[in-house]
Amino acid sequence: GLILNAPQAPSKGIPGNVIAINVGSMENTGHEFGLSATILRRGKFSWTSGVNLTLMKNEVTALADGNSDILATTAGLETTNIIRINESVGSIYAVETQGVNATNGQRQFVRADGTVVLYDHSAPAGQRWKTLDGTSVSPITLIADGKVYGPTLPKWFGGLDNTFKYGPFDLNVQMNYAGGNYIYNGSKAGLRDQRNWNNHTDVLDRWTESNTGGSIPRVVFGDNISNGSAIPISENVEKGDFLRIRNITLGYRLPTEVLSRANIASLRIFATANNAFLFTNYSGTDPEVSTNGNVNLAPGVDRNTVPMARTFSFGLNLGF
Repeated sequence: GLILNAPQAPSKGIPGNVIAINVGSMENTGHEFGLSATILRRGKFSWTSGVNLTLMKNEVTALADGNSDILATTAGLETTNIIRINESVGSIYAVETQGVNATNGQRQFVRADGTVVLYDHSAPAGQRWKTLDGTSVSPITLIADGKVYGPTLPKWFGGLDNTFKYGPFDLNVQMNYAGGNYIYNGSKAGLRDQRNWNNHTDVLDRWTESNTGGSIPRVVFGDNISNGSAIPISENVEKGDFLRIRNITLGYRLPTEVLSRANIASLRIFATANNAFLFTNYSGTDPEVSTNGNVNLAPGVDRNTVPMARTFSFGLNLGF
């Protein structure tokens, strides 16, 4: 069962006009695999390894109010996620775009029926949305023209642990990976917003008469539509696949014959690097972060989120 805040009529007198009810059902299915082994043992050297893999499919199977969609926002800003029957919970929801029109530098939006519409923030209100032939049309909206781009929950994830030993030295390398999910890069939308914000350097590749192949629409002050700040767009939807070297630890055990003179049973000195390396095609700071924390409604959104820190530590293990 899914327990969520369902909207209620103001006449009921319920604080906030919502009440937590069981609104539907959801199903998780998948498979888990694990394997561990001593790969090599020769003389003073040994190599042991363990690997695990989880394949998962999440699906909403029923919702309240005739299976009506539930939309979720990020920090009161974009509506970036949707809960829809037969889709994964909190899937990314955005309007399709097709780059920048080389003729006039305007962002090309795609309606639900496939019609390409241009947005011109410099035009008078009511005349900003036009078809390719210049005909004024009603504005693009997320409700009418949005589409599901994919799950925010990984379809596959797992880890790999390797331990190497040679005499008194030991090295442990832990890795984890995940993929098959999508992230809405709201940070990218904000850094391209043409209101009173700082911009990313990629705005230097904006459309101009001398750069008609620019990847960023023509800059117009106040434009928060073209780059996805007001309406989530597919331009900012990215794959969240990654491989992270989570932990590297190198240790050294002092010889017992040296320690016995001081009545010490064991002494191991070690150095550890946490979050050592990250390999991903995601253009944001970290594919594992979530502006909305562990909220089920709107996971997988990066809106100016601080990435996980890389830390280094040193220590010793002493036994008597």
